[in-house]
Amino acid sequence: MKKFLLIFMMGIVASSFVPTAFGHGLGGETHPPVTLDGRDVILSIDISPSVFDVEDPERYITINLKNAKSEAAVEHVTYAFEMIKDGKQIFRKLFHDDLGNLTIKTIYDNSNEIKVIGDKSPAIESWMRTATEPVIMTGPIFDSGGLYEYKVEILTVDSDFNFLDKRMELVGAISLAEHNTFQVTDSKENTHNVNVISYFDSVNNFKFDSNMISFSMPFDWNQDFEQLSVVHQEVRIAPEFSELLHTKYEAKVNDILLPAEVVTIDDYSLDGRTVHMVLNREDLNQIKEHAIQKSDSQMYFELGPGQGDGFPLEAVTPDYRYRVFLSWEPEVITPGEDVTFFVKTDEIFTDKTNKNIEYGIELIQNENTIFNKRVSGSVNTGKTDSFQYNFSPENVGTIKFRISEIEGFSLANVNFLVAINEPENAKFPIVLESVSASNPTNGKYLVDLTWFPNILSLGESEFIMSFYQKDTGLTTGDIAYDFVLIKNGTEIHRKSGLATGGGTFENFVFVEKEAGDVTIRIENIGGTDEYVEIAVNVAPEFPLGVSIILAIILISIVVLSKTKYVTNFQIKT
Repeated sequence: MKKFLLIFMMGIVASSFVPTAFGHGLGGETHPPVTLDGRDVILSIDISPSVFDVEDPERYITINLKNAKSEAAVEHVTYAFEMIKDGKQIFRKLFHDDLGNLTIKTIYDNSNEIKVIGDKSPAIESWMRTATEPVIMTGPIFDSGGLYEYKVEILTVDSDFNFLDKRMELVGAISLAEHNTFQVTDSKENTHNVNVISYFDSVNNFKFDSNMISFSMPFDWNQDFEQLSVVHQEVRIAPEFSELLHTKYEAKVNDILLPAEVVTIDDYSLDGRTVHMVLNREDLNQIKEHAIQKSDSQMYFELGPGQGDGFPLEAVTPDYRYRVFLSWEPEVITPGEDVTFFVKTDEIFTDKTNKNIEYGIELIQNENTIFNKRVSGSVNTGKTDSFQYNFSPENVGTIKFRISEIEGFSLANVNFLVAINEPENAKFPIVLESVSASNPTNGKYLVDLTWFPNILSLGESEFIMSFYQKDTGLTTGDIAYDFVLIKNGTEIHRKSGLATGGGTFENFVFVEKEAGDVTIRIENIGGTDEYVEIAVNVAPEFPLGVSIILAIILISIVVLSKTKYVTNFQIKT
């Protein structure tokens, strides 16, 4: 599932003061071999750390020149080094290193002046390390993430005084990843952090709308893509932000839907979910003509839920031994219903012999394990292992589905994030149509049912009932009934009553042992064998007057016939 992203510099050709086109390297670049003074050499340049952090003002620039064949360092190198950001020169200085391995320590400050600390070369006015410290440069350097262009001219090699007749100039660009944290508010007024890591340029105009995020980034659509490797954006979603956790995502750039393979999901590398959007050169060329119609200087990203089946989710264990696939039915999980999880496991680098295996399954929420079991399964068979679980209302949110120690290997683990959703609203009263045990097709009554509190929990509840003639829609007048509560197939309450004028109510106090799934049954309506039946969920907590308990009630209207036709109603507060 993961794309392991290695970004390389493309096509640098040496010439005398003739700059070549540049590529975009992530934190560093290694140029292809070029001929210098009769030998092939390789230049590499790096910035560390490669992710911009406003709290960390220090960076290290390293420039190395080595023999392409022997990999030995080229000594006594003098560099003319220039760095440019957004078309503006940050600095241009001369540097020298006797061993060819130049290190520059940069420190960002609020000044407007570049200052250099170090010794001077005896041959030319160029900066070099002291006996104890690298060259130190302070000033407005690396004040943001994004793309930093550079030019490196090689003036001397092998000796401080061996000045080249034709100076070599190498041109490139390095992407300093920018880490942005944005706060968003979900539909329940909860606040979450969404992190966007840009490996190309600065992110602007971040927005969150329902289940979708959008942002923009400077990008020159008129450039030559042959000199560009990839554009990579990384979105990190907190594990509790269930509204943004989808089984499938789709991404757009400048309103153009991107191919599915551009977007990958990683639930293992970090705590939470990481969604990668990676556009290679071919992707950019395919959308360029249409993208430039919206803007020739910006990329406008949109990331939201994908259409259709996003299954199976896929992950690779850290030891690269197994690839694990996960899916479940129903795809939208709500409390109170049986969910079937399907797990398929394949070995990656072995002979892939079909065999039986064992692994652990653990369901974790808020760092608490709610389910843990060692199960038997199979590998390389193409078949899926399955098991069922029924989530309770207090599990609404995000669950970490962890598969661990496949075949007993300590590093053979993967994580997936699973969202447990609140059911959609259903409005009271709920209308139930009666059926007859002796003649299921001939029910004569409609029953309106409402209860208070709308979130059933431990303590007293009131059930309000109104009875109507099905054919006329008129109230029944006085009518007898039996009000019954059933848990796990056993009656926990029964009371006979008379609905005066067709309306009445019943009260019941739920205690701890009665929490969970309960069936409400109203039977013997009007002295007949007709009845209605509803499955509800009683939350295992008392409401405390403050909305700190988000209990979810799943209601299934069960209209019994020969086949027990079932209609689902769902309620949330």
